[in-house]
Amino acid sequence: MRVSRTHSSGGPLGGLFGSIIMVILGIVFIFVSSFIAKQNAALKERCTAQVQATVTGFARSERSDTSSSNSSSVTPVFEYDYNGKTYSSNATTYSSSFKDSFRVGSQYTIYVDPNDPMELYSEDISKSDGTFLKILRWGGVGLIIFGIISFMISLAMVIAIGGAVGLALMAFFKKKDQQS
Repeated sequence: MRVSRTHSSGGPLGGLFGSIIMVILGIVFIFVSSFIAKQNAALKERCTAQVQATVTGFARSERSDTSSSNSSSVTPVFEYDYNGKTYSSNATTYSSSFKDSFRVGSQYTIYVDPNDPMELYSEDISKSDGTFLKILRWGGVGLIIFGIISFMISLAMVIAIGGAVGLALMAFFKKKDQQS
């Protein structure tokens, strides 16, 4: 005969710790989204020279290089002229949807940093960052709210169990005193 054990969820104390972890993760998500948003705002502030650029291809993200999937993350490679020189550069944001959003051979308006023309900013790419940041930020808020609710439920269970144990002990000792 084989006996198998199922793992418990850790009870109310496990729920307390799990809810604290959820709140911490939610805070991390919000901080990360805020950091990325500040980086994007700083890039937009630096890139002030407007140029017309042609998409010449796509660069794959390093983590997508090994995957042969069509959904791998890419970023468009732009070719553009600035101050009499031709540059070829790509954004630092990668997405699997960019293959549908950008067409090779099409022209787009981008902004480059006059001090470093290889650095560029694209409103079209920024839109996808905005969606990702909203998902990350609201996911963080959701984790915090769910963590707080879970914490309160687990705390109520700990208090209820503690109270039940306390009442049982009181009844036990009262009965023991009456027997003596």
